[in-house]
Amino acid sequence: MARISPTTAPNVRTHGPVDEAARTYAVEKLEAALHHAPAPVLRSWLTLDSAAYGDRVDAHVDVNGVPVHVHAVGSGLQEATDLMQQKLRSCLRRIRRRPDQGPAAPSLEEPAL
Repeated sequence: MARISPTTAPNVRTHGPVDEAARTYAVEKLEAALHHAPAPVLRSWLTLDSAAYGDRVDAHVDVNGVPVHVHAVGSGLQEATDLMQQKLRSCLRRIRRRPDQGPAAPSLEEPAL
């Protein structure tokens, strides 16, 4: 359902030692969660922090102007990534069920001059 393209691939930042496998796993889980987005995904950011107390994963997503942020801490990056995916999927489903909440969708009409 999400309208994600290579141009909206997540921007990934890392802190501390993060191997490529953990990075790839996190991107795959983020993109899987974005399939539940009720509108186009304009931008997404992912932060993997193995230097934090516990391993932490943050996801920031712009769903057609509606900002969504979730974070999760786990005993490893894989556990934190799985928790982040669950939380993000839940937030995106909530947006779908309650479209009248949050900022108004941008108007496509031309302003009158």
